[in-house]
Amino acid sequence: MNTQFKEIKAYMESHMQLNQKKILSTKSGTLDVIGVSMKDIRALGKKLKVNHELALTLYETSTYEYLMLGALIADDKKINDETSKDWVIKAQSTAIVDQGLSALFMQLDKRHQMIKSFIEDTNVHIRYAGYALLSSYFRGEDLETLDLELGKFALDAIKDTLSNEPLSIQNAMNNAVVMAGLHVPQLVKRAKDVADYIGYVMPLVARNQCNIQSASDYLVRYSTQPKFSRVARLREQNNSS
Repeated sequence: MNTQFKEIKAYMESHMQLNQKKILSTKSGTLDVIGVSMKDIRALGKKLKVNHELALTLYETSTYEYLMLGALIADDKKINDETSKDWVIKAQSTAIVDQGLSALFMQLDKRHQMIKSFIEDTNVHIRYAGYALLSSYFRGEDLETLDLELGKFALDAIKDTLSNEPLSIQNAMNNAVVMAGLHVPQLVKRAKDVADYIGYVMPLVARNQCNIQSASDYLVRYSTQPKFSRVARLREQNNSS
């Protein structure tokens, strides 16, 4: 164990919270959990900065917090197809994908191709990552570089296959539909049509105000609010000009 890894281990242990460990233990698959908040993991990642060799070392473990940290400090220029799939599989369809790896993959020039490749993969964790990345893509991709044909393909795939997927992927698909409808003007109608078709999707956790059970309901609720919708912000800007 190198010195830097020992320092990370000490940091994680000193920031362990029992309530956080309890929460993460229900959402971490078979990964080990220390019990560190995302806020503290991000703070450590910011301090460490980009360090791909250390990220590789962290991905030799099976601990939730180490894998999340590894995603935050990895160098996108050194990510290849094999590494991306290995890391996604190791992350086991957890928030590591949604909050760490998706942000990393969004920096890749090949993110467009990666999304299509991932959602067509036979591995359940890779497909989950494909739809998680798709949500980030719809929400964050510049509209000038966004591949509309990819978006249409993905929304059609969701419509055609959602009912055959496990609940984790259904929720990722549902969220992607919402992100398309809120953030991509050219896909609003298609997203609404898909949302109406797929209907209610069982949430992964107990119902609360943050759950998305119905993409249609969510789109109705937030599509006119600039705080939550790029489409609404653009509409507001156009009306004021």
